[in-house]
Amino acid sequence: MGVLKAAARKRHATVIVNGKPKFPINDVGHAKAALARIGQARPPLTAAQKARVRARAAKFINVKKAP
Repeated sequence: MGVLKAAARKRHATVIVNGKPKFPINDVGHAKAALARIGQARPPLTAAQKARVRARAAKFINVKKAP
């Protein structure tokens, strides 16, 4: 999993919480990390935000898998 700079983190953010980009997903590693840490978000995410993160991560993992 690569390190994201501030601009890339903002561009790939799945949700914005209190003005801060959260759960950037730009590769499979970030998608898996987002799913693993969805319950650790501070402040806690709403059900809609959690669903958005899960949907984006699942789509990314399913589409980006190597054959």
